[in-house]
Amino acid sequence: MKTRILINEGEYRLTKAGVMDAHIDAEELYCFLKGCDKVVLFLMKEEEADKETEEAYFKLIEERASRIPLQHITGKQEFMGFTFMVSPDVLIPRQDTEVLVTEAAKLLRDERKAAAHNKSKSRGGLFKMFSAPPEQKVLDLCCGSGAIGISLAKICEDLSVTATDISEAAITLAKENAKTNRAEVEFLQGDLYDALRDTSKGKRVRSYDMIVSNPPYIKTNTIAMLQEEVKDHEPMLALDGGRDGLDYYRRIIADAHLYLKDKGWLMLEIGYDQGEDLRKLIIETGGFRTPEVIHDLAGRDRVVKCQKV
Repeated sequence: MKTRILINEGEYRLTKAGVMDAHIDAEELYCFLKGCDKVVLFLMKEEEADKETEEAYFKLIEERASRIPLQHITGKQEFMGFTFMVSPDVLIPRQDTEVLVTEAAKLLRDERKAAAHNKSKSRGGLFKMFSAPPEQKVLDLCCGSGAIGISLAKICEDLSVTATDISEAAITLAKENAKTNRAEVEFLQGDLYDALRDTSKGKRVRSYDMIVSNPPYIKTNTIAMLQEEVKDHEPMLALDGGRDGLDYYRRIIADAHLYLKDKGWLMLEIGYDQGEDLRKLIIETGGFRTPEVIHDLAGRDRVVKCQKV
């Protein structure tokens, strides 16, 4: 059977099983099997596939047709131009979250430029030619695979990143992702801020220029309506945000001022309909300037950012 026909059959089986983007997944699975990219695949579509390849390919198709996520079969996901290992222990990094990383990186760079400008104005001569603003510090809560913190560490200069997650399995995987992507990130296991506290004294021991997070935010009673790939194969711990989807936001916002430096930033990924609810929660704390809701390319709520007073 020619490779082209083999992939067409794979697409047909995935479509019949109700898999979205069946054509893309059929090609991705063949590339995964053969260890090639889409360019090589295009060049080999008229070549004959041997029986061993056919059997192995349709076995992968059968797995995907059972609604196991593509990324759990291949074990990886691209995010911000980097490759991350994934598993059923962590939420699969999504393109939507790139909005959070992009906005956070832009803000960090702007803050750094402003600090450098102010420093050069206050100190002239040779000193300003060789001096640089101090290292910025970022805290990534609910880090999962580490995609957010690692990406920021890769694309921003002089950035110190600390990432926490309650899941030991997630922390283990995130450390591997940092190693693979050659990123310097500190990973700590604990429930939100707990990993940062001096347990002997019960006090905070660190402060940051920015806190970023993509916490669980799906309403409990809507999880059953999610795609099978999500509700049956991704960790419930990374999905369930409580009755109204805001449980983790309340906890993050309540203590954020304790871990942010003066004029530090809080940036949170949110669901498409949670912008106004998050604005109200933040305003009620009284510790932040008026929050801003940032939209994704489709015009939906995606990120809330606010600055500590």
